[in-house]
Amino acid sequence: MQTLIESFSEFDLNPFMIFSCEGKLLHYNQEGEYLFSFVSPKDLYELALNYAPKSFGMRSSHINIRYDRYTFCALLVGYQDDERIALRLYKEMTNITNNFGKENLTLTNIFTLLELSKNSVLVNKGVLICELYDPTIPEMKLQVEKFLKLLNKIFAEYTDTKMIEIRVSLKIGKNILIEGKSYPVCNITISNRELSVKNGDIFYSLAKEANVLVIAKKGKTVIEFPIIS
Repeated sequence: MQTLIESFSEFDLNPFMIFSCEGKLLHYNQEGEYLFSFVSPKDLYELALNYAPKSFGMRSSHINIRYDRYTFCALLVGYQDDERIALRLYKEMTNITNNFGKENLTLTNIFTLLELSKNSVLVNKGVLICELYDPTIPEMKLQVEKFLKLLNKIFAEYTDTKMIEIRVSLKIGKNILIEGKSYPVCNITISNRELSVKNGDIFYSLAKEANVLVIAKKGKTVIEFPIIS
């Protein structure tokens, strides 16, 4: 039977993991397992080594590091012998969930906004655009001006590429709860496999203003938001 401490660690909202001295993953909690979808255990082991105390014991550090949609503001690294090293990452709580609200929203057509942004930013840039749109997605309420500002900034990142793919679809199996009501989620994915996004931090700031969620990674940028009609 698990002890109380072990149970708390297993269901902790912060990722926790233990590595061997060779970097082999020995133990991790549920949140740690989820984190491995976005970053390799090897990278996290190297992170632990970089922030490890110089002698046996624990060392906490304030950091600002992002893996996919999650931002971490601190970490704790510790070891009691030469065989194992433990790492716990602490989420920045304001970024765990986005404060999706319904204030100052305007009913709009998402495909019209995409067309406006593309024509504004990518016109005469020679970028081949492949569009994969789900035509069943209805009109929805968004903060149009701020949403367009985010779209324009993202498209500007792709002006020097030869081709991009824009995909608009429902996020299957996920809903967002707002004021007790469940809403389906729309995904806009803008991708080019060869591009490394440089302005991810600006995207996150603009997404917060537009009250949507953005995920910037190598090869693609994803915008997520509830379909409020």
